[in-house]
Amino acid sequence: MGLFDFFKKKEQPKTMLDQVQALAGPLIVNGYRRIAAANNIAPTAKISDQKIIEIYQRVGSAFREASNQRGEHIPAGHLNTVVLKFFQVYEMMGDTMFYEHLKYEVDKYIQEGLRPDYKQDLKLF
Repeated sequence: MGLFDFFKKKEQPKTMLDQVQALAGPLIVNGYRRIAAANNIAPTAKISDQKIIEIYQRVGSAFREASNQRGEHIPAGHLNTVVLKFFQVYEMMGDTMFYEHLKYEVDKYIQEGLRPDYKQDLKLF
């Protein structure tokens, strides 16, 4: 880093979505880590912060798309609960089973509606 690099403006996120994700990412990660530590569940240190965000986005997007197909809205707190359950799957069984289980659960949701154990309002912050 050169002497004057310190004064250069830090690169700003490009879009509104990038800005929201830049701000929300640490809140999401800290929220899940706090809940996990309090309940002795995943995500543990075995899952990186980046992987937490990736799982959060992947599971949330899959269930949101499915809810659109059903003409429903899944409350954010319920989606947070669904994501928390998928951290357990990922940490115990790895990538392949995570994706297989996600497909299974999304298909089940489309057919039958949201599982009763997913209908819990989990607040991250």
